[in-house]
Amino acid sequence: MLTLDIQDNSIKMMAVRGRQVETAVSLPLEPGLVQDGVIVNPSVVGMRIAELMAAHSIAENKVSVGISGIHAIYRVANVPKLPKNLLDEAARREAERAMPVPLDELYTSWQTISISEIETAICLVGIPRATVDAMLETLRQAGLQPEAMDIRPLALARVVDERDAIIINIQQIGFDIVVMIDGIPELLHSLPFSADSVSPDEKIADVKEEMERTVAFYNSSHAERQITAGMAAFVSGELGETLAQTLAEYRVKPLPQLLSNTDSLITSEYASNIGLALRQARSDVSPAQVNLNVTPEAYMPRPFPLIQLVSWAFILVAIAMLVMFGALTLQKYRQTLTLQTQISKIHAQVQARQGTETAIKNLQAQIDQIKAGSTTFQQPLDNASAQRAKVNGDLSKVTSSLPGIASLQSISYNNGVTTLTGTAPADTTIVDYVRALRNSGQFSEALISDMKEMEFNQWQFTLTLK
Repeated sequence: MLTLDIQDNSIKMMAVRGRQVETAVSLPLEPGLVQDGVIVNPSVVGMRIAELMAAHSIAENKVSVGISGIHAIYRVANVPKLPKNLLDEAARREAERAMPVPLDELYTSWQTISISEIETAICLVGIPRATVDAMLETLRQAGLQPEAMDIRPLALARVVDERDAIIINIQQIGFDIVVMIDGIPELLHSLPFSADSVSPDEKIADVKEEMERTVAFYNSSHAERQITAGMAAFVSGELGETLAQTLAEYRVKPLPQLLSNTDSLITSEYASNIGLALRQARSDVSPAQVNLNVTPEAYMPRPFPLIQLVSWAFILVAIAMLVMFGALTLQKYRQTLTLQTQISKIHAQVQARQGTETAIKNLQAQIDQIKAGSTTFQQPLDNASAQRAKVNGDLSKVTSSLPGIASLQSISYNNGVTTLTGTAPADTTIVDYVRALRNSGQFSEALISDMKEMEFNQWQFTLTLK
């Protein structure tokens, strides 16, 4: 797995296999290429990424990339417990209500988390389209395909080992603050340093002031669960050690070793890369519950179109059957013609020699028998044609009714019964698909034989059609 964190002044890249860090490298960027977390010159930044990969012989082409939280909007909304088929609509409504800008200007993502028997938390992220498009263009220029995208503060929330914590990542050009309660990031603040903050002491003072403001804001709306001096504080970044020395009011802890790495790796400086790598780790590695992939749906990797391959396989099998029956029929037809020629000769000989009527009748019986043999294959041909029409009709209805967000893994046909297996992001998508097949009139029965959730937003199903 390859992770990439692009900051205003540097590129940080980490290659991880399993939970073992194999490579961690960085490259400084010229001023002006990235401004406040937004890539201004995708072609040059993409070229720098390609140069860094070539210099360290990194051949991966899929990457998990972090996006600055400076322009990202993050909200947590608590809603009553709802059926799964209503959660998406509830998330859309909360996004419309909570986002301070129109949704058509943002790429939005959300994740629902059950927090009690009666309540669900909806974690919403909105990122300006220009920011995401510039990042995607940069990856394209570098020859990389986005496997996952995350905002940096949410990635940082995964590098700690406590459910209640404050995480501060402080770099030379800006900082991130995350308040996490019960494994859910409640507040995210990402800010660049002002032009007046030139010395490390001034930057530390700015971060502490913003921390106090963030804690006061949280405590003002959560009287039942206040942030106190005993809460754990995890500090990372280039100025992390300096900041940690000034946080006497908190229980400052070093970043835990959630990935195996070499002694030469400075974990604090690659904290966001580690958080990106932990997106695919087991859930018990980090207590953070938010695991959003903010990649726009239009840029998600498309599943292999298995249905097309299966369709062509059915067509080729049907053609092969037709060719086989056609060859057999042609062979019998040629035999019939040969026999008819022979019979004609014999008939002529009988007439010439004044043959008996009995001999003529026997020859006619042979002709009738040969004709009956030639029609033996007509019924299999008719059956094959009818079966092909039925299979083609079933395939057409199965593929045309399939929702664009679902995919089929296999199709089998046996004795008039079609069996489908596939995946979908939600059980409601599967139910709607079955309902569409049942209402199409193509099938006498359309049943869900099996349906289970393999992982979040990943349902596997088996359908039986007659």
